[in-house]
Amino acid sequence: MKHLLTGLLASTLLISCATKDLEDCAPGTPAIQVAQAVECTHKDGKFTLPAGIYQPEAQSSKGTYYVAPEPLKTSGLIRNGRERGGLFIAKEGWEWAWIGHPGFEVRENKTSILGKKGIIMPTVYKFEPYVNYTQVKSR
Repeated sequence: MKHLLTGLLASTLLISCATKDLEDCAPGTPAIQVAQAVECTHKDGKFTLPAGIYQPEAQSSKGTYYVAPEPLKTSGLIRNGRERGGLFIAKEGWEWAWIGHPGFEVRENKTSILGKKGIIMPTVYKFEPYVNYTQVKSR
């Protein structure tokens, strides 16, 4: 029993060290607008980020996750080549595309034993080219 508890504690610590913080966006975080769809390539394939307004969904200490107005078109066969995702804009300005549900992670983990540490974090993809976007003024 002692070994089981020690193993469980060690696993929990490793998981919490390996995950990233994720929380709700600050009130007033502006949305961003992508004027035209962008075809992007990454090391595992291709996807298309649709044009439209991307709403802020969650943030981490590194930046903000913006959800696309419609699913991303991917080169994969899973989910008919359409995945929920968007753009991750880092505080330093670099961009990654992401697939997943960061907002769900925030809501789900508010009551978990790990607090704000997400376990099923969105999958992120470094891609080219960068997406030109503008901030949308809040009303």
